[in-house]
Amino acid sequence: MKSRAPTGPQLRLLRHLRRAEEDGRTPSYRELAGAFGWTAVATVREHVVALRTKGLVTLAPHQARSLRLTEAGRAASLAIATRRPASMALPHVSLSTAAQQVMELLAPWLLPRSYAKGAILWHEGDPADRLVVVDAGRLRAFRQLADGRTATVLQFGEGEVLGFAPFFDAGGYPATVETLEAVKIRYVGRQDLIRAMREPQVAMTLLGFLAGRLRKAFDTIEQISSHRAIPRVAAALQALVTVGDFRLLKLPQSSKAFAEALGLAPATLSRTLAQLVRLGILHRLGARRYQVLLPEELTRLSGGEQKTLR
Repeated sequence: MKSRAPTGPQLRLLRHLRRAEEDGRTPSYRELAGAFGWTAVATVREHVVALRTKGLVTLAPHQARSLRLTEAGRAASLAIATRRPASMALPHVSLSTAAQQVMELLAPWLLPRSYAKGAILWHEGDPADRLVVVDAGRLRAFRQLADGRTATVLQFGEGEVLGFAPFFDAGGYPATVETLEAVKIRYVGRQDLIRAMREPQVAMTLLGFLAGRLRKAFDTIEQISSHRAIPRVAAALQALVTVGDFRLLKLPQSSKAFAEALGLAPATLSRTLAQLVRLGILHRLGARRYQVLLPEELTRLSGGEQKTLR
């Protein structure tokens, strides 16, 4: 017995018809073929016949633009598949567990698209209208600086998910995304993503994925902060070193107060001091007390030289 569930192309056709219905439009076969990149109108006709057999659409004989969704067809276009049909098998890409969950849950909504090298998916500030999964190729997100140069914010490769964060507010994309080589993606539009998120499992997975990205961003910020903190801390410590063979120093106040005086977070100061101890530049003697073992290194770091730090 043949399955009455729609195949991948049929499911995409149902979703397209539902969006057109919501916009008050009834597309022709030719318009549908163009929307999906099908060269032959007969391809649309074959899918429509199959969908009609399955009770998912109706069609008035010899009447143009009469294609309509049935209630079953409308429900099918909104459903989140629990098992991906074979015809919608996703490419074999290397994914994190979180990204794989996103792909699995959004499989019925994802549409394929290809871009050539140097193509722009969206510009900084454009309305956020797509969530993208990268099947192949590399992209970069960059921002335009005041002096006209560009600064790459992130790079994305196979299996990455991008573009969904702005969906949670009314803002536009925070950066321009450009392809670094020919890429293949799958994407889901804003309205379909919002509808998909009515399913608790989809919503929780996407929020979990976003939380992971947020933690990664905080880690990156902390690394940058720590890197920039080293010259500031090294210069302040140099001013505290006592003259003598042992080169001792003592923080003049609590770590919290000392960090605030340097314009740093207490955690950043603590990590910076721990890094200097780990590198053998300082030796911790006790609370707020240190011995400088490598004064030349401390001097070098106070001047901003950090190339050999690990």
